[in-house]
Amino acid sequence: MNTPRSDAFIFFGATGDLATKQIWPALLALSKAGRLDMPIVAVGRKDIGSDAIRAKAKKSLDESKTFEADAFEQFSKRLSYVAVDYDDPSTFDALKVAVGQARRPLSYVALPPDVFEKVAANLAHAGLASDARLVLEKPFAHDSESAKALSEALYAFFPEQALFRIDHYLGKEQVENIVYFRAANPLFEAAWNREHVASVEITMAENFGVKGRAEFYDAVGAIRDVVQNHLLEAVACLALDLPEEGGHAALRGARTRLLSQVSELSHESLVRGQVRGYRDEPGVAKDSSTETFAALRLFIDSPRWAGVPFYIRTGKSLAVSITDATVRFKAAAHPVLDDREPAAANTFRFRLSPDNAIALVANVKSPGEAMIGEPGELVLRRSSAGALKPYERLLGDAIDGDASMYAERGAVEESWRVFDAALKADSTAYIYEEGSWGPEEANRVGPETGWANPAPSAP
Repeated sequence: MNTPRSDAFIFFGATGDLATKQIWPALLALSKAGRLDMPIVAVGRKDIGSDAIRAKAKKSLDESKTFEADAFEQFSKRLSYVAVDYDDPSTFDALKVAVGQARRPLSYVALPPDVFEKVAANLAHAGLASDARLVLEKPFAHDSESAKALSEALYAFFPEQALFRIDHYLGKEQVENIVYFRAANPLFEAAWNREHVASVEITMAENFGVKGRAEFYDAVGAIRDVVQNHLLEAVACLALDLPEEGGHAALRGARTRLLSQVSELSHESLVRGQVRGYRDEPGVAKDSSTETFAALRLFIDSPRWAGVPFYIRTGKSLAVSITDATVRFKAAAHPVLDDREPAAANTFRFRLSPDNAIALVANVKSPGEAMIGEPGELVLRRSSAGALKPYERLLGDAIDGDASMYAERGAVEESWRVFDAALKADSTAYIYEEGSWGPEEANRVGPETGWANPAPSAP
C-alpha cells in the first residue's frame, strides 16, 4: 500500500554516541540520494545552536570518512537545532516552527525508553503527531510488561501503523543473507532441522568497552542492549519457517511466529559477567552489578527445532570484534570409513560483522590408502560495497512509510517474554579480564565441545 512520504525529519538524541557513529553518515547518504529533501531538525537538551550541531555532524562524517563538501553544504542548509525540556511541553512548540510547512514529520528518537512516552506526548502537544511517524530506538522498554504498557501509552498519541520499533540488525545485509541463503539453496534447507542439526551458536564479541555510553549502558546491560533484540532477531532468521508468500511483510510475520516459540530462558541457562575495571568508568555506579557479558542457552519449542540448543554469547572488552553464527550439524560414523572417531561435524558459519561471508566445513580424504581424512573449509565471500548501510536503509524506509523491516509489537513482546524471569532473578556477574573471552563460568551453559572463538582472519 502506498503511503505519503514524511516531509520533515526530527532527530532526538542528535548529540549522542549513536548519532556520531551511525546516524549522521546515514542521513548524509539519504540526502545525497535525494531521499531527505526536507527540513532536518536536531534536538537536544542543551541550547548549543545550529552552528554547533552542524559542526558535530561534520566531525562525525570526517571520522567515518563519509564527508563530501558539496553534499554536506546542501545538507547543512536544511539542518537546524532546537533545545527542549522533556518536562516542559511548551519547549516543543519551537519544533513546530522549525519544520515550517511540513505536515507529515517523522521523529526519530535515539533516547532511553523511559523518555519515549514524554516525547510522544510533547510532540502531540505541539501538533506534530497527526499524520506523523515515530521511530523508536531499541531497547523498547525493559521487560514484556513495560513493553505492553509502553505501546498502549503511545497509542494515545500515535496509532500502531505510525510506530516504528527499530532494530538495525534487521537492516544488515549479512543478517538478511541468512534468509536468502536458506531460501535459495534447498539442498541445505532440507537439512535445516532437528534431525540433522546438533546446535546453533552465535557469538557477538567487541574488543572495546562502553565508549562514552556508560550512563546509558549501566541502566541496560548486555542482555537488554544486544541479546533481547539484535541476537534474538538473528536467531529468528536462522530458525524461522520460510513463509509461503513473498515479500518482507511475510518474513516479518515469520520472525514473530518463531519468537513466540522460543522457550523462556531459565536462570540456570544464563551466565553474566562484568569486565574488570567497568565500575571505574565515569557514569557507572561504584557498586554496579550490570553485566557487560552474557552467555546463555535457549531452546525453541517447535517440531523443527525441539531439543536443539541455541547458544548465544556476547560481551564488551573481549579478544576481538566479530560476530559469527554457526550451525553445527550432527556428526556420524560410517562403516566405509577407517577413522577411529566420527568425521568432524559439518558446519555453516555466517559472518555477520565486520564483513559478509559464509563458510562450509566439510571433510576431505587424506592422501593414501586408508579411508581417513580431515576437515576443510570452503569460504564464500561477498563484498558489501554498494549495499545500503542498515540505518540508511531503515530510516529511508520509515520516511517512505514502510515498516516491513521493523520489529512488530508482538515480536518485541515475545522477545522480552523470553528473558523476563532470568532478568528478574538475582545472579552473580562474574569478573573477567579485558581481552579474554569472558568468565570461565560461561562454559557451564556453552557447547559440550566448548565455545567456538572466531578469528578475524577466517569466517
